[in-house]
Amino acid sequence: MAGSGAAIEHVERTGGVQIDVPAEAGYLSLVRMLVHTLAQRRDLDDERIEDLVLAVSEACGWVVGSRRTADTPRPVQVRWSESENACVIEVTDTTSQDGDAPSVPSPDEVVLPPDPGRAALEGELSLPLVLALVDEVTSSAGPNGSSVHMTVTCGAWQGQPDL
Repeated sequence: MAGSGAAIEHVERTGGVQIDVPAEAGYLSLVRMLVHTLAQRRDLDDERIEDLVLAVSEACGWVVGSRRTADTPRPVQVRWSESENACVIEVTDTTSQDGDAPSVPSPDEVVLPPDPGRAALEGELSLPLVLALVDEVTSSAGPNGSSVHMTVTCGAWQGQPDL
């Protein structure tokens, strides 16, 4: 059976995994489960794992929300990669091949709203929340879509992954 054990073995062999999910909010639970499972393998405490899962969920929600006007939605790609001391998660919206990808503000341009409660209700809290939950955030927009890259510092591997 190709369950979560196979996915973890793949990460150990290759240093990463990619999952493409439909651009629908209902599929976020699958992404959250995968990120939680992969994060448990690293030297992260439970609170840090939950922060990472929430950050990835918010990034996915932002990507899904930013494409509501797309005529032909494409999958959201979530990539997990690891180095000895970090985990990097990239959430990519692949809506457009024609350069009309939704713009992603840089982390320097994101300002915390004066009323976070109202911002949360209006769906404007995602990127500020991601910035608060992970160690590093970068974003880009281009002809192949928009991406949010999140990095979380982890303890060193206890052993090298099997290659």
